[in-house]
Amino acid sequence: MKNIEELYTDDYFNSRISNDVKRLRSFEYEWDLMKNYVDNTGVVCDVGCSTGEFLQEIKWKGKLYGMEVNQEAINIAESNGVLFDKNILTEKNFFDVVVFRGTIQHVSDPFGYIALAYEALKPGGKIFFLATPNANSICYKIFNTLPMLDSKLNFYIPSDVTLTNILDMFNFSVIKVEFPYRISPYSSYITDHLGFLKSIIFQKPGKYAFWKNMMNVVAVKPKS
Repeated sequence: MKNIEELYTDDYFNSRISNDVKRLRSFEYEWDLMKNYVDNTGVVCDVGCSTGEFLQEIKWKGKLYGMEVNQEAINIAESNGVLFDKNILTEKNFFDVVVFRGTIQHVSDPFGYIALAYEALKPGGKIFFLATPNANSICYKIFNTLPMLDSKLNFYIPSDVTLTNILDMFNFSVIKVEFPYRISPYSSYITDHLGFLKSIIFQKPGKYAFWKNMMNVVAVKPKS
């Protein structure tokens, strides 16, 4: 198997420099979710932070830390104020917030990372899984894949059931599970449903957003 660094070349990040309008709109919706549970002044670690565009776009005011495997992306993230000298692998009871935005499926040891995130969070700290694929969607059940997935880049496809169970096993308390299709800037009801019907008829998955394909999950490390 290739080293994980080899899977994420510089080209992978070409649309991750605040130049994808729909992606930026998604950040806005995800921040609307996050701010129900946290403010933006705490210490945050963004696992798989890419170029740091997410933390930059939501205007996080606290200390920003990130984890990333591509050096060019790291260079851009550092220019956006993201620090890389501390992360969930090195710290205990340090972070107020840990974010996995569209990344848990890319981690070769997802369960280990969730356990490490628990240890790295302060009591009362929150963990957010945003823009995360859901294997418990009708599209995945029929086609064994989702439109946004690249099989070469994914180690584990979570579902709302398995991810919440795993969080519970690692002593997190799940406080929110949502499926943001209705508010997604990638959704187009008529086009998506026609695409789904076409996929059923020809038994070939297509490129469209659909109900429950993606999920956001929020959990907290109990204070005691």
